[in-house]
Amino acid sequence: MAWAWTGAHRPACGSMSCLPETRIALHALTAALVIWGGLQDWRQREVADWLTWPLFVLGLGAAAFRAVHLDLLPLIVSVFVLVVWYCNWLGGADARVLVGLWGLWPLAGLLGIVCTGLWGLVLVLRQRGKERIPALVAVALGTIIQMVVEIFKLFKSTSFSLK
Repeated sequence: MAWAWTGAHRPACGSMSCLPETRIALHALTAALVIWGGLQDWRQREVADWLTWPLFVLGLGAAAFRAVHLDLLPLIVSVFVLVVWYCNWLGGADARVLVGLWGLWPLAGLLGIVCTGLWGLVLVLRQRGKERIPALVAVALGTIIQMVVEIFKLFKSTSFSLK
């Protein structure tokens, strides 16, 4: 890409080169899968593989594609998440969803990690640090927050009004 050598404006991390409405629709589909997984994790403490593996495969492919275009952060974070999973600090479904989010929608992945960390911090401060948490619930919360922000930006950028 020419922007890498010329210093021209490059797309921000997490953006897709498509219409805003299309991007919102794709992010809404991703958010729906993550929220569904979060609900399963909350109720059963287990998430169906058919829900997490497609996100993982698409996200890893997207992270690799971004790396080819010199956007290395999603791939680096994905490798970090896989190392954390390998060390047994994160469940398999949580790791697959986070890798998928970081590849497909890095800002939602970032918020998911932040929400998970805050939830863990609250448990530690309440002296319940050894308790296992359904981390996918916190990831889903971060995804919801990012989805609301994107919808708000879309409405703000268009001259949409309720008059």
